[in-house]
Formats: sequence, C-alpha cells, structure tokens
Amino acid sequence: MWTGVHDGDGPHNFHLVLIDNGRTNGFADEVGRAALNCIRCSACLNVCPVYERTGGHAYGSVYPGPIGAILSPQLTGTTGHDDLNASLPYASSLCGACFYACPVRIKIPEILVHLRAEQVDSERGGIPGGQEIAMRAAGWAMNSPKRFGMAEVAAGVGRLLAGKKEYIESLPFRGSLWTTSRDMPAPPKETFRQWWARTHEDDA
Repeated sequence: MWTGVHDGDGPHNFHLVLIDNGRTNGFADEVGRAALNCIRCSACLNVCPVYERTGGHAYGSVYPGPIGAILSPQLTGTTGHDDLNASLPYASSLCGACFYACPVRIKIPEILVHLRAEQVDSERGGIPGGQEIAMRAAGWAMNSPKRFGMAEVAAGVGRLLAGKKEYIESLPFRGSLWTTSRDMPAPPKETFRQWWARTHEDDA
C-alpha cells in the first residue's frame, strides 16, 4: 500500500521505471500481440504434451511451454537459423489443448503457425540452417524404403553410446545442445522391421 508523497513524512520523490523487454516489438505483430494478454496462470503448461515430455529447461527461457514458444521469439528475437528461439514455434504438435485451457483464450496454435511462417520466410533464399538440413536429410532417407532401412541400422550405433543404460547422457556438438539438459532415449535393441522379419519369416 502506498499513499503517495508527503512533506515531512515518507518519500519525497516518486520514480516510475517501465521495462519494455521487447514487448513493443511483440505488440507490433498484429497476430502475435495476443500473447501479451497472458496472465501467467500456467494452464497451457499443464495440458501440453510436448512440455510434459521435454520440461522447462529445454525451452532455454523463463517462459516455457506453449506460451513460451510464442513469447520468447517475440521478446528476444531470433539471432540465426540455429538459435533456440527460432525452433521454439516448432515445439508443438498443434493439438489445441493449450487454447482450450487458456482462460483468456489466446489462440496459441494459430500464433505458432504464424511464427513458423515468419521463420520460413526469413530463411528462404539464405543459407539453410541446421534444422532445415536435418529435415531435408530425413526426407531423403524416408523417401526410400532401402535408405530408411539403412538409416535404422545406422541409428542402432547409438546403443554403443548408451552402454548398459536405456538413455544417452551426452552427444557431440549439435547433439549436445539437447543432452546438456535432457537425456536422449537409446535406440531400441531391435527395430520394427527386424522384429517383423524375425517373427514373420514364414510369410516371406
């Protein structure tokens, strides 16, 4: 409770400091500005399947979860193709659970799609980033059953990194950006294709 400035009693001066922290830039986005209506109730975090699996530290910001995937890129920007903020809009399955849980009805899935489109537009015509290269490589491998099978065999090498554990604790650079805060599940001892070939050998 503050009753103001009074002569001879209490403070004689009043200073009001307003901290923007990038909110002016966020407000300039006609679609994304709705995220500034957030009341920090954490309802979207409680229902988000992605946040449930990854946890708060994976977001690299004081704003985790669905709302953090919107706010962090807007408030602090994206400094490059591989910047964590650039990938946050993709940390969602767009299931819509966050929107239905939000008491102020922020259309989080729509804003996430909007931010994804902005990110793609900013990368178009430039040098592809790590995520784009990885997606192209995955598409190339999955476009051929033979190449996909070879990729499965190559992924099995990850069990050597896991040892006797069921997760990989550390990976070399690029992969270490994940394993510094989270454990990566080890590849299964047997892929589905290997299991199918073993159990349905007579059907071949």
